[in-house]
Amino acid sequence: MSKNITKEFKLDLYEKLYLSRRFEDELQGLFADNKVVGWIHSNKGHEAIGVSLAMAMNENDYLVPHHRDRPAFLAKGLSAKSILAEIMGKTTGVCGGLGGELHIMDVETKIYGPTGVLGSNMPIALGIAYVNKLEGNNNVVICNFGEGGSNRGSFHEAMNMAALWSLPIVFVCENNRFVEFTPVHLHMNVEDVAGRAAGYGVEGVITDGFNPIESYHTFKKAIDKARSGEGPTLVEAKTYRLDGHYEGDPMKYRDNKEKIEWEKRDPLIVFRAELVNDSGIEELEIEAIENRVNQHMEEAIEFALKSEHPKASDTFKNVYA
Repeated sequence: MSKNITKEFKLDLYEKLYLSRRFEDELQGLFADNKVVGWIHSNKGHEAIGVSLAMAMNENDYLVPHHRDRPAFLAKGLSAKSILAEIMGKTTGVCGGLGGELHIMDVETKIYGPTGVLGSNMPIALGIAYVNKLEGNNNVVICNFGEGGSNRGSFHEAMNMAALWSLPIVFVCENNRFVEFTPVHLHMNVEDVAGRAAGYGVEGVITDGFNPIESYHTFKKAIDKARSGEGPTLVEAKTYRLDGHYEGDPMKYRDNKEKIEWEKRDPLIVFRAELVNDSGIEELEIEAIENRVNQHMEEAIEFALKSEHPKASDTFKNVYA
């Protein structure tokens, strides 16, 4: 672990990681109990990326995420209550229960939600970054997507314009090795998405998406660079989707041995062990964090379950065209 990272920072990071995992565990349980409206897509395997990324951002930086970024939502300050209620289609959700899992947006925390069509968030992120530059403020935009999104035209158009105008934006590819049900080697003829950055004169960087400290340093460097006016960076965070594309996916397309090997590197297990073995943090301190998070999640579940569904008359609220 880096000597420049304090004990307090590590514990804060672990608490956010643990909250992210507990949120996914509870969400899967609620889905199994038929308490969730529509489908859900597990974020397990993306926790270290989302948490370290949010911790590298400033309060006024924008996040334009994709559908596996709940860890970043939580770490950026959106409450577990409001996220859970939204996914369960309740009026107390961050979007009044009308957006659901794929359309979570919150102006206060500057989370400009994912889109139903993956990869379509990139032009939105580009536009926000352009406005930031015109206004001359100090804010950076973080645009997240999967490796499949990097095959879309919107990726290449956004990279080109961001480089041309030297915009304050960081593109983050969360490469989890699967596009829905298709392994990465069957839809992409390059090993690294980061290599695509060179075609636009942009720096491409790879980080270990299962290592939260390494990822934090990588994201922080790219964000600081964008903030100082030196233009965009493409960061490829290598990770592994620990669950299926959607909840209930039988996952017949994946190698179980590969999954077992990645599970051995699960950041929730490895980082926790490093805290105890390498950082001298007492087991009791970690258990206190876990107990606090468990209580927090119990309150979030109770809040969401007791909240009301929208009325039929709410259907056309906020519909402008």
